[in-house]
Order: sequence, then C-alpha cells, then structure tokens
Amino acid sequence: MSRPRPLLALPLLLAACGGQDLRLSERIGVSDPLREPARTAPFELGDSTRLAGNPTASARAAAEIEAFAHAAETDPDWTHPRDALLLPKLTIARQEFRQALGIPGTVPPPVAIRALAGATHALERYDETTAVASLAPIGGAAVLQRLSNLPRLRRVEEAVQAVAIEVNTPQLGR
Repeated sequence: MSRPRPLLALPLLLAACGGQDLRLSERIGVSDPLREPARTAPFELGDSTRLAGNPTASARAAAEIEAFAHAAETDPDWTHPRDALLLPKLTIARQEFRQALGIPGTVPPPVAIRALAGATHALERYDETTAVASLAPIGGAAVLQRLSNLPRLRRVEEAVQAVAIEVNTPQLGR
C-alpha cells in the first residue's frame, strides 16, 4: 500500500490559502527574495526594447534594478560578489534607469523601490490613479508616462546579465 505524499498537495494548499496574488517564493518565504528575480532578469530585461509600451513591465524592471543595486550596497548576501564589477554595473544601470524615467539621483533607493513596486501592483490591476499616487515621491505622472516610452537601456541589459551569473554560479562557503 502506498502512502500519500503530502508535498504533492502543497500547491493546492497554497492556492486555497486566500485570493491573494503572491508568487510561490513569497508564500513560502525564500531566504533571499532577490534570487528568483535575479535568475529571470536576463530573460525579462536582457533586451530592454521589449519594455517599450509596457509600463507595468517597465515599473517592475526599474524596481528590480533599484533593489539589486541597493542590495549590492547594503545586503550581506550581496555585498561580497565574486565579480568585483557587479556593484559598479548595478550603480550605472540604476543611474541609466533613473535618467530615462526622470527620477532624481537624490531619491533614496528604498523610496524608489517602494514607489515603483507600488506602481507595478497598481498597473497590474489597471489602476492608473493609484499608480500615479505610488509614483508621487519620485515624480508621479511624468514617471508613469516615461515608463511607457523607455529607450533601449544597454547598461541595464549588461547589469542583469552580471546579476544572473552571480546568483547562478555555485559558490563555496555560501
């Protein structure tokens, strides 16, 4: 007689835990919340021209670049990369994204991350008013307009490749 396999029921249990639209990693609580976005970043941002005309994807991408750069500056899991150029690449990518969106360089990264993530969630619900309100600390409606008309962001493309290499390469002692 075979025994039931409780792990096979995990997706069903998680789906039954409410109507929230959360990723599996957010439900389970992965130790490094940037690892999954870092692994998929080259596929989503490797060609930044695909962001043009898609403010939701653009806001998500900008929030991720802000989060990667901030983590490389402050998070112990990210402050000692094998690639010594990772932080400079991410800093330049963040500057490129901010310049394209008209976000002042003086905006603290956590403020930019919250604003862009809030706009992403609002745009996923087609709530432009809330998106503009979320973006208010970094430029409001002007930033939302620029999110729809991004130019190619070559430094962002380079940085996400470096981030993916960093998280996908096994490291001894980590």
